[in-house]
Amino acid sequence: MRSSRFLIALFAAATTVSASACSKTARAAGDVAPAMSIGLTVMNQNFLDMDVYAVSDGLATRIGTVTGNNTRSFSLHPSLASRDLRIVATPIGGNGRASSGEVIVSPGQTIEFKIGSILRNSSVSVRSP
Repeated sequence: MRSSRFLIALFAAATTVSASACSKTARAAGDVAPAMSIGLTVMNQNFLDMDVYAVSDGLATRIGTVTGNNTRSFSLHPSLASRDLRIVATPIGGNGRASSGEVIVSPGQTIEFKIGSILRNSSVSVRSP
């Protein structure tokens, strides 16, 4: 009886520790970007929430969501730095899309993508460290 209580308590403690460790790791991963990654800052000046994608060599990779009238930063894998990289945002629950056009970027640089209140008025710039 005593040993089963000990095992249950040990299991509960291990589960709590592993769950808290996972949440801290996930939170820290979003805050820290490796030096050789590509930074992406999305400034959403539209009132709709946007899904953001990186399109490289014809393959779309979902990056995340930026809520309306908000700014969010992402870290992109260096393998996305190709001649045919585009950043595309589509409104959730709306029509149309905002596209950066072709972006020439190298690892270590940051892409600043501004989604306009009118989607076709979106713009992009690349900033070096």
